[in-house]
Amino acid sequence: MSATITRRNVLQLSVGAAAVSLLAACGVKNDVGAAPESKAPVEIKVGYIADYNGAGLMAVADQEGYWAKAGLTPKYLPFTNGPLAIQALGTDNIDVAYIGSGALWLPASGKAEIWAVNSVSNADRIIAAPGTKKLADLKGKKIGVPVGTSGDQLFTLALEKEGLTRKDFEVTAMEPPAIVAAFASGQIDGAALWYPLIDSAKKGKPDLVELFSNEDFIDKLTFPSTFVAGPGRAAKDKELATAFISVIKSANDYRHENQDSTAAATAKFLKLKEEDMKSQASVAKLFTSKELEDLSAKGTVYTWLNALQEQFKEADKIKEVVDPKTFYNSELFVSAPKAK
Repeated sequence: MSATITRRNVLQLSVGAAAVSLLAACGVKNDVGAAPESKAPVEIKVGYIADYNGAGLMAVADQEGYWAKAGLTPKYLPFTNGPLAIQALGTDNIDVAYIGSGALWLPASGKAEIWAVNSVSNADRIIAAPGTKKLADLKGKKIGVPVGTSGDQLFTLALEKEGLTRKDFEVTAMEPPAIVAAFASGQIDGAALWYPLIDSAKKGKPDLVELFSNEDFIDKLTFPSTFVAGPGRAAKDKELATAFISVIKSANDYRHENQDSTAAATAKFLKLKEEDMKSQASVAKLFTSKELEDLSAKGTVYTWLNALQEQFKEADKIKEVVDPKTFYNSELFVSAPKAK
């Protein structure tokens, strides 16, 4: 009798176990002791520029674990300027990239879309050899300009203000690191450049002259740096865009509240000196994420972008001014939650 019962119990247990396995295979949830399934992190390839503005939020996101909280794993790729980063968006090399204000003519041209504003810059300068009093003193001389960048943009504004044209100078298109070396060695007499590269130029010419800065034109233009992706990317992959923006918002607020530790994190991220990061932080105007949401919702960011487009059109960078809503979806930014 007991042997029969034992065999029956064994048979029942076997059938029960098989049923549980079958239900699990069919997708039926087993609540008893079951752990919730977690989605695997999604890789996102992020382009950055190796300075405080261009890498600070990446460093903070790493340090504070915001990527993981948003379900992302970053892969970083450095670039020397925005146009090169946007060019890479057309390949499989990066998903999103940081750019300065001078490269915003490319989103306005349909080559990219803005996902988030980073900060407003005052890092750009027109520099000249020691003893130079005004831009006109460089007539006929060599000036290094990184084409399509914020330095190039500032150079155009300076020319307009002084009633000069590019034909008055020997303008040479150069990459930013090459400009630093050429200026320090005396191969060029002036340059359109930005910090921290100007700090490097000062090592060769400590008495260099700063003729113009972004601040000289703040009544006419605002110079926002941004994070951009390929055109139409957010519509195709809204979940990725929202997750990225959530990371940026969290890192941005941390940066706003902890500027010294952000400088330290950025220095570690870039393997540079902390004091260099602190000096670079002084040339950027920061906003909280709530302020950026308000500036976006109220249309202020669109006003910035329209003013920049007018300047880009005057400089023959774009053919016409377009509705900035075609390359910046403020609702996407505003609606994205912070990474928690």
